[in-house]
Amino acid sequence: LEGYSLECHKKWKYSCMNIRAVLTGKPKSSFIVQGIEQYGKWLKPYVRIEVRYLPLGGGTGREREKIKEREGRNYLKLLRPDETVVLLHEQGEQYSSLEFAHKLQKWQNIGVKNLSFFLGGPLGFSDELLSREWQKVSLSRMTFTHEMALLILLEQLYRAYCILDNRTYHY
Repeated sequence: LEGYSLECHKKWKYSCMNIRAVLTGKPKSSFIVQGIEQYGKWLKPYVRIEVRYLPLGGGTGREREKIKEREGRNYLKLLRPDETVVLLHEQGEQYSSLEFAHKLQKWQNIGVKNLSFFLGGPLGFSDELLSREWQKVSLSRMTFTHEMALLILLEQLYRAYCILDNRTYHY
């Protein structure tokens, strides 16, 4: 799914957004990769989505801040002028699935065309990214690997679009 844009379905009744999920590091677990591909297929009728992987910052554990700064610069290079950015962060706001669906609908209604979810690597985000006036969202009070967080985000996006389309989804 890397660099792969899915086409918006012509019958979709909401405005079409481009959603991008950007992750530091590539998923290594085959079941995660399969899940990402599956949710990409299921999201296809609803939204254009791109999953993008950035390289890990390298270095050793003693260089945590330098690593996070390198990774942060990679995110900043991707920014588009008309983009709404959401950081997935442990201290972010938490939503129920229904609230998250309504949040997506609100972004669509106000004309957001490019929505990006940034998922930090194993060390988290740089101070520079955290200091920006971007919304921060937490998927849970629990901690997940960054690859698992991506899968959960895609599942919640699919669930949100099912809610908005009045479709039953209970898996």
